[in-house]
Amino acid sequence: MYEEIGRYKVVGELGRGSMAVVFKAYDPSIDRTLAIKVLRQERCEDAEYRMRFLREAKAAGFLSHPNIVTIYDIGEVDNRPYIAMELLEGDPLDENMRSTSNRSLEETLTITIQLAKALDYAHEKGVIHRDIKPSNIIRAKNGSHITITDFGIAHVEDPDVTRHTQMGEVLGTPQYMSPEQALGKNADARSDLFSVGVMLYQLLSGKKPFLGGTIASLLLEITTVEPVPIDKLVPDLPRSIKLIVERLLKKQPEKRFQSGKELASALIDALGEIREKSQKGDKKRIVPIRVKWALIMAAIVSVTMILGATWLYNRQNKLMSRQVTEYSSSLVRFMATESAEPMLREDWIAIETFAQDAMVGQEFSYITVVDSHGIVRGSSNGKNGQSYAHIAGGETFGKVTDVSITRYQDGKSAALLDFDAPIKFKNKEIGRMHLGMPWGPLEALAQQTVITLMLLMLITVLAAAIVAYVLASAASTPIRLLQKALGEVGKGNAGYRIAEVRKDEFGQLFESFNEMADSLQETSEDTTPPASS
Repeated sequence: MYEEIGRYKVVGELGRGSMAVVFKAYDPSIDRTLAIKVLRQERCEDAEYRMRFLREAKAAGFLSHPNIVTIYDIGEVDNRPYIAMELLEGDPLDENMRSTSNRSLEETLTITIQLAKALDYAHEKGVIHRDIKPSNIIRAKNGSHITITDFGIAHVEDPDVTRHTQMGEVLGTPQYMSPEQALGKNADARSDLFSVGVMLYQLLSGKKPFLGGTIASLLLEITTVEPVPIDKLVPDLPRSIKLIVERLLKKQPEKRFQSGKELASALIDALGEIREKSQKGDKKRIVPIRVKWALIMAAIVSVTMILGATWLYNRQNKLMSRQVTEYSSSLVRFMATESAEPMLREDWIAIETFAQDAMVGQEFSYITVVDSHGIVRGSSNGKNGQSYAHIAGGETFGKVTDVSITRYQDGKSAALLDFDAPIKFKNKEIGRMHLGMPWGPLEALAQQTVITLMLLMLITVLAAAIVAYVLASAASTPIRLLQKALGEVGKGNAGYRIAEVRKDEFGQLFESFNEMADSLQETSEDTTPPASS
């Protein structure tokens, strides 16, 4: 191993292949560590190979791009040409692909976009790589930055090593060849893009599109067989990515992307669609402020209305019950007073007549007059002469002065109140007057009140929610406007301004944004023409 190569001090060997040996070296003149590729001794004996090495090395030497390995120097040592180049910290992409199985779609596209841009730059300079493959792409240890190596160094094999190449490298470089390379035709920029398509197919699916076991079968597949559609291997792949892969792998060069710039543009658009879709998915999980306001207002009004309606219903129920009981108590006392004289004379006919006449035009359930011995003397239901029997299952409802009120539930499930008042003559009880009042109409009125209150609550809550939604929507409009403006600045459009003028807090925010944008534009090297919203 060399201790020195020109002015460079050799630190160690990095690797070797059939073409060259790569050393890690140190340049003391500028205090820099770099890599040196030295053509193997046996290759130097082939004048054409030697000339090609130097010519392509010089071609790669004037390429200066962040995604292309930098060539520092070209020279010879012991009649062996060498190339001094940038020392890359990272792993070849093929090793990274084997160790990373969960690469995101965004990262894959980011890598391919860098590759497309770098190739476009090289192609514009008239340099075709001709050997794009994962092992010639170095991925930085931290992040997704990639660097293309071996740029412009064609593999020109002599007849003596053809068999070795076929046996040893058939699973490497040939699988990334374009159809025109496989057919021995001239390879141009579109040939590199075909190789990019093979890599993208592999990055997305984990499989290579062409898998021939021998050189012959592999080259036949590349030139005549369409690979398995990528969406069959990756079912959830966006259609835009599927179309890009298919176009890259077209057999005819004129049907592929015609430049790296065109490919990069398509990939950037696809990546933007994916990110936008992802952002929209996130936004769906966010409850808009107008919906929040509407729900909050509806909840507040609902609770308020329920509490108010409950209080109003209970109060109304008590008032109606009191009015009914007081009215009915007064009425039964009046009837008892009117029945006192006939009861004292034992004029049962007059008592019966009184009971029947009192029912005319009234909604009483019954009227029953009982003497001091508990015998019915007047009844609207024809039970005269029988002993009075209380209705079973009654419960005390209340008492107004000397009138006892009992609540019953008859067989028809309709409740009624029995008003029981004494019949007196000179403060001596001589009988009892029973007046039955139906409770059903009062319950129906209460139910009607509940329905009315519920309808009123529903209308009020709906109106409040609509008002809150409209007000929140009005507030959301300037928020969206500010969000759009911030997004434009985030994209690098420092010339964006909010043209809307408002005399409120949002107007102050808009003014603050425009002032911020002015400051950014002043410090920005590249500005875009002002846009207004």
